[in-house]
Amino acid sequence: MLHGCTRLAVKLDFIAGLLLKAVDAVGTTDTKNVQATVGEVIAWRNLFWGLTDAMTRNPVPWSGATVLPNPESAQAYRVFAPVAYPRIKELTESILASGLIYLNSHAVDFKSPALRPLLDKYLRGSDGTDAVDRIKLMKLLWDAIGTEFGSRHELYERNYAGAPRPSG
Repeated sequence: MLHGCTRLAVKLDFIAGLLLKAVDAVGTTDTKNVQATVGEVIAWRNLFWGLTDAMTRNPVPWSGATVLPNPESAQAYRVFAPVAYPRIKELTESILASGLIYLNSHAVDFKSPALRPLLDKYLRGSDGTDAVDRIKLMKLLWDAIGTEFGSRHELYERNYAGAPRPSG
């Protein structure tokens, strides 16, 4: 579980970093609800780094002279991990709204003399990011959470520690 928690924490570093850049690009950094939402994403990220730290800094005796990463912290990871990734995906989609879909369809569009001025004008970031860099950022974030690849990662995180047990 130490490996799983560390792996998820690193993945959340990546997504939180992209989200922070994306919020800047769409110009909503100073909006209170966006700040609160980004704060929740960062809190989820911090939770898993904190659990990783707790597992390694508070091990329990194991076989012989070895130790085992703290099992209580490991179990907390197992409870919260299936909830975190879908929640972070939901938060990201809600605060970036059309920023994740208001994109040109292909990179070749930037090579079209007729389209390029329009793309540069309408797809640039509110923070001064040019259109090409904004599109790269949003497509990378979309790849991480919204494409088939992103959806497989969500399913992976939901079921990493095994299928949930039926209630009752």
